[in-house]
Amino acid sequence: MKRTRLTSIAFYTLLSFLIGEAGGVFAQDIHFSQFSMTPLNLNPALTGFYSGDHRAYLNYKGQWAGMGAKGATYRTYMCSYDTRLLTKKFSGGYIGAGFNAFKDIAGDLGLGTTQFNISVAGIVSINSKQLISGGIQGGIVQKSINSSAMKWDEQYDPGTNAYNASLASNDVASIPSHTFGDFSGGIAWNYNANKTSSNKSTTYATNQLKFNLGLSAFHLNKPNQNLNPFNNGVTDNLFAKFIFHGTGLIPVASSKYQLMPSFAVYKQGPFFELNAGTMVRWIIKGESRYTGYVQGMALSLGAQYRLGDALIPMALFEYSDYALGLSYDVNTSSLRGGTQGRGGVEISLRYVKPLGVSSTRLLD
Repeated sequence: MKRTRLTSIAFYTLLSFLIGEAGGVFAQDIHFSQFSMTPLNLNPALTGFYSGDHRAYLNYKGQWAGMGAKGATYRTYMCSYDTRLLTKKFSGGYIGAGFNAFKDIAGDLGLGTTQFNISVAGIVSINSKQLISGGIQGGIVQKSINSSAMKWDEQYDPGTNAYNASLASNDVASIPSHTFGDFSGGIAWNYNANKTSSNKSTTYATNQLKFNLGLSAFHLNKPNQNLNPFNNGVTDNLFAKFIFHGTGLIPVASSKYQLMPSFAVYKQGPFFELNAGTMVRWIIKGESRYTGYVQGMALSLGAQYRLGDALIPMALFEYSDYALGLSYDVNTSSLRGGTQGRGGVEISLRYVKPLGVSSTRLLD
């Protein structure tokens, strides 16, 4: 067997190790630090689980730029939309329906994951202050890698002591993409005291208390994600992922200020992750109750901490039906040497119609 063939087998074995069950960071799913701004990626039961008729998100995350030669080593793009159906047909509940799609690109070889999901949830009222939801999600996933970006030892010219892309590598020309189905589910609970105080022009919370809790399970079918062309017939199953999450809205001191604690616990195979923190929300201007001409405005500042990994300052600005979230992962682990001190920037945009800025919007 030629040495190049041995090199190929060794390379693809390493690739399988990185993206499969054997371990490594590639075996984990995408995740956003602003997890409350990615509800359909957090729990299918959150589909339609909000106050309003239509909801849409755009999300971007780029991280670990110092470790790559071509910009951010990890780049993730996501969009989602969900709505509420049959709200007038059922007095004690309704149906939530929506979709989300994302593209994740990892490393200089562009290890890519493209996924499209459809989510459906049933939301039932327990009483005037509590809702419970159960949801399912199904999607199509495509894994791929940029074979043209690979460099082999045969392509280093001993005469110039430099890499020469025109030299033949005698290796596999390309690695075909791999497509598979993916199925998930979850449950969620919401409590809303919903006590407000108003004057002739604005309304805001004076004794507001609201909580969301949820538990979700992703990759229930444990799909095979094998990209290794030499592992014919060998499965490389994706770990099931479990998430326990919660958010809260708690009034403090002045009626225009609220604490917003949140947490998310992830368990996927041998990988464990805990994110927790809080923000302080200031309702700068409440929504008009009577004329509809006054546009509400709120500003939230705070931070999350990802256990053993990163401190994450966050800001959220809300105006009328829109919200803009910004965060930056400041790496605190030993990985910061490899990233050259560069963390991960995250941007989120939310649109919810027709509620506007209210005292309860954060958890919608």
